[in-house]
Amino acid sequence: MKVLSAQQMNQIDQETLKDQKISSLDLMERAATAVFEELRKRYPKLEEESFYIFCGKGNNGGDGLVLARLLDQQQAHVSVYLIEADTYTADNLANQKRLASHIIRKITCEDQLDIPSAAIVVDCLFGYGLKRVLAAEWEGIISSINGSGASIYSVDMPSGLLADEKTPQGVPIVQADMVYTFQSPKLALMLPENQFYAQAFKVLEIGLSQRAMAETETNIFYVDQSLVRSFYRKRRKFDHKGTFGHTLIIGGSKGKMGAVQLALKAALRAGCGLASAYVPAGGNVILQTAVPEAMIMTDPGQDVISQFPFIKSYQSIGIGIGMGTDQYTIDALKVFIIAVDDTPLVLDADALNILAREPDLWAFVPAHSILTPHPKELSRIVGSWGNDFEKIEKVKVFAREHQFYVLIKGANSAMVMPDGQLYFNSTGNVGMATGGSGDILTGIISSLLGQGYSSKEALIMGVFLHGRAADIAVKTFGVYSLLPSDTINYLADALIALEQDYDSSVH
Repeated sequence: MKVLSAQQMNQIDQETLKDQKISSLDLMERAATAVFEELRKRYPKLEEESFYIFCGKGNNGGDGLVLARLLDQQQAHVSVYLIEADTYTADNLANQKRLASHIIRKITCEDQLDIPSAAIVVDCLFGYGLKRVLAAEWEGIISSINGSGASIYSVDMPSGLLADEKTPQGVPIVQADMVYTFQSPKLALMLPENQFYAQAFKVLEIGLSQRAMAETETNIFYVDQSLVRSFYRKRRKFDHKGTFGHTLIIGGSKGKMGAVQLALKAALRAGCGLASAYVPAGGNVILQTAVPEAMIMTDPGQDVISQFPFIKSYQSIGIGIGMGTDQYTIDALKVFIIAVDDTPLVLDADALNILAREPDLWAFVPAHSILTPHPKELSRIVGSWGNDFEKIEKVKVFAREHQFYVLIKGANSAMVMPDGQLYFNSTGNVGMATGGSGDILTGIISSLLGQGYSSKEALIMGVFLHGRAADIAVKTFGVYSLLPSDTINYLADALIALEQDYDSSVH
């Protein structure tokens, strides 16, 4: 799914009117109806609910006015608070006239209202077209909304949040529990720094011109199941374990052999034909017992890795999990990286920390390698950043320079490609924020790379399946109790869903 700018979305809206020979009023009706249907799913007894709908003077306000009419027709208790203005858009005015006058109350942006905590607030003040930050005078109405304790839904964007650029701190912005955005996710909704303004979002299909969507170019994408399905490889009757690659995991140190165990199990569950590990000698019994399906090679060192194995016979290599930064290990990694061939690596954890200390070594890391740092590790690699937009740009420069594929972990993990393309993941939950989740991801990505997926495909598919498995598992365990091993156990369900979706698309 494409992630498009405000300007691009506006152009597609206009192209839709031409292609489908409809009016902007018709499109507004379609958008508001999509929101209405979502609210009706959440609140099946609409007649028992009270909706406070805040409308601006533009077309986002027009969406809110249509929504108010639809809710009123279902006997819901509806109050519309319309910002008083000298002029309104034509569609906004038309929909004002379609509402009973007693429903609408005009207010100023400075007004402070007493909103019951039991109310349902719908924010339709500003949509994606907002071009500048809101002045301090908007604090009155927006603080009333944010401080109400009510459930808050924003239509298209939380009012005050810019869609495509950094919104300064301290300006008035609605803090939405849910954002219903149209046709395409907006960039700002997927950035960690905006989590307080968009706790969650859902993309609503409103039938915009498929031609216009297809012809609009972008380098930002939102990963959904249809994208992953497009390069998913169905297994054939006469495939065998050699077909699916041999994955090697290099890592572990005293007290951290569990990281390798998790990675191996995840790699096997993700479908590699063979899995091996190279660990300190002290990890042999642990891993032979915990993962009998895997093969174990041991380093001469008892507690840390002191040298690296030959990698010619492996189709993919994941390095760094639980490895530690002992001086022997640092020295061994240096020798290995300088001598390594052009086989792409999956680098995580302490492999990244060591390379960050020795930045000259990045030049020896094979092109098309995949890096999966957590935020602290990422800052060691590219330096600090002032905001999420700057962080992404820094990673783009680094990825392009070295031809790496770099993961930026987060609620909507971002994947930066060497060509500057940016992919945001759509799966996962906060229950994954626990030690060991990254080890699993390394195992999954390494496994997919070994099965013959490209670095780009392995990264996108691995992050998506990791999150999808956790989303399935969290229904049983909840976000507090979810363990990385639970996610491994539900990887099969995530793959089955992808397989079934693939079959249905083919037939």
